[in-house]
Amino acid sequence: MGASVSVAQGAPLDAGTYKADEAAVERFCELLRIPTVSRENIAERDDEPFNQWIPTLQRLYPHFFKVAELTRVDDFGMLLRWPGADSALDPIVMMAHQDVVPVEGQDWKHDPFGAEIIDGEIWARGSLDTKCIVSAFLEAAEHLIAQGFVPPRDVWFFSSDGEEIAAPTATHAVQWLREHNIHPYMVLDEGGAVATDAPLGVTEPVAMVGVSEKGHVDLTVTARADGGHASTPAANDACRLLCRVCETISANPGKPQLTPAVEATLTELGARSSATYQAIFGNLWLTRPAVTKIMAASPETSAMLRTTYALTQLEGSNAHNVLPPVARANFNVRIAPFETIADAVERARKLAAQQCRASGVSPDHVTVEINEAIPYTEPAPVSPYEDDAAFNYIHRCVSGVYPEAGFAPYVQNSCTDSREFNEICDRVYRFCGFIYSGEARKLIHAANERIGVDVYKRGIEFYVAFLANLEQL
Repeated sequence: MGASVSVAQGAPLDAGTYKADEAAVERFCELLRIPTVSRENIAERDDEPFNQWIPTLQRLYPHFFKVAELTRVDDFGMLLRWPGADSALDPIVMMAHQDVVPVEGQDWKHDPFGAEIIDGEIWARGSLDTKCIVSAFLEAAEHLIAQGFVPPRDVWFFSSDGEEIAAPTATHAVQWLREHNIHPYMVLDEGGAVATDAPLGVTEPVAMVGVSEKGHVDLTVTARADGGHASTPAANDACRLLCRVCETISANPGKPQLTPAVEATLTELGARSSATYQAIFGNLWLTRPAVTKIMAASPETSAMLRTTYALTQLEGSNAHNVLPPVARANFNVRIAPFETIADAVERARKLAAQQCRASGVSPDHVTVEINEAIPYTEPAPVSPYEDDAAFNYIHRCVSGVYPEAGFAPYVQNSCTDSREFNEICDRVYRFCGFIYSGEARKLIHAANERIGVDVYKRGIEFYVAFLANLEQL
């Protein structure tokens, strides 16, 4: 059974006397007003905001950029080295991304790049994902350097200009680090947060730290049949056959499985929930079958247990009265850590063939292929979380800044740039040091993204605590 990690080994580590002021908030807002929107089609990207990014950082955080060494990666990505007292020690790498998703087609109540402060909240695209991390890290470093602080080991900060479009910037940064024989002791990227409104009836905040992330692949399902006029439809027209195949794949995503990391998540959440949940999740050796069944019934918790197949696109005829000879669909597939891309593809192909036979047609009427135009990746390795010094260090920093919060590992459903760093580091963690409510988590990539001023200020304290206490690693 996965062990609980609710008690940190060692004293909590806090930010000392540091308190963020309004000037720190205004610097953050200035970054939010730079519309660094990444585009799937690079030719459609406006490069001018990206050209403004580094000069603006250099102006806002002069102490840091006086000591930091800047390496440009690809167009606008950046690697920043903050030299430590002993550069022979394996460094820490902290990560975020300055690019944000587009806002077109969304109904915003306020200018998405105005960074207006309304009722104590900063409204802006990127306020949650993830300019808050960029700004908080630099605020923390700027403060510490002004105090004469030198980290005990090198600290690197990597920021991508294309994380939202799965650009190869992170891959190239890792290649550069490997070529320079740099092997990080620990990597900390976006991902989890201090979550309120957690599932399973948890009323207390819980710091959710990603110790792995699901793999990802997009599958193109293609159905073929005789086309023709819409006045004479048949049972196995391409679109009808495609719909049946897609429903079969969607309804059979694979057997759910409680992994040790998920068990550790449930143990911590259960300990902070009702007596019923405490009994259920505190005795998984006995209740595992029932827990698996209960969790598999909910979309939010089911995704924690299995590979998921999300039907996202459908394509048929380009005319309303024509039966197409070819119909296509796209599945966005998130692969559980105990499976591989090959497993996920093979399952979809078997289900497609099964539905074809049930429909009375040959399986060769439907194909399932990897969409090679979209980057894909295997599930990330699971970073250590039980009795591990690095994981415990994050816990102690959380305890110092958020003493009211629980602490749990989890497997992240979405993908981050950090997966590339598994090539050179065994300890890759995904945690954003801010409080994210259930509402905030829904606003990521959505209209009206915003972060509380007090939430942002407190988040800076986490990064101060994380950097100021590195000698305890």
